[in-house]
Amino acid sequence: MDILKIAEEAVKARQGNRPKYDEAHVVMALEIIMQEQPIGRMSIMKRLDLSEAPTKTLVRRLRELNVIKVDKVGGAELTELGKRAVEEWKRAVSIHSTRLNSINWDTMEIVIRRGVKILERMGIINLRDTVIKNGAESTLIAVVTDKGIELPPKTDELSMGNLLQEIRESCPTCAPGDLIVFVTPQNKYIAYKVAVNLVKYEGRVSG
Repeated sequence: MDILKIAEEAVKARQGNRPKYDEAHVVMALEIIMQEQPIGRMSIMKRLDLSEAPTKTLVRRLRELNVIKVDKVGGAELTELGKRAVEEWKRAVSIHSTRLNSINWDTMEIVIRRGVKILERMGIINLRDTVIKNGAESTLIAVVTDKGIELPPKTDELSMGNLLQEIRESCPTCAPGDLIVFVTPQNKYIAYKVAVNLVKYEGRVSG
């Protein structure tokens, strides 16, 4: 089960009520648990900026899905199934904060491996609209090609030279075909929400 299927199951309505968290919270929670395991529910709650009841529901559902195990003393840890799902996600998607000095942006950078297919299918205008609809105030979209960094629909290297260089330096492991989406404000939840919805659109986490 990949991480998006886990997230989809974890947010399903029961008895007509949907939990007060979304798929982005689920992915964030699994990453947090992997990084800090074993971790208590209160720590997860603070990291996700959720109240206690939704966090309790989230932890319970992740346990029911067999992606975490919970020890009353130590806290939550990933199972092998959960670990594989997070590792697969992290191979496909990278999210971190960065700064683009040339445009004075403190931003979140989302890298989707081989994500240029999303741009090709959606088009630049629909892609930007999708990012904004998922909570971003502003976005900058770049793709990695054999020639370097390009900013669709048109890249003017003379006027954008410093910015292109900064983008290149912000993602030294990026390869041709990767999609890079910068969003403001510098908010981790918004970045994960954008990433989850773009990868859902593409219909895959790996491969």
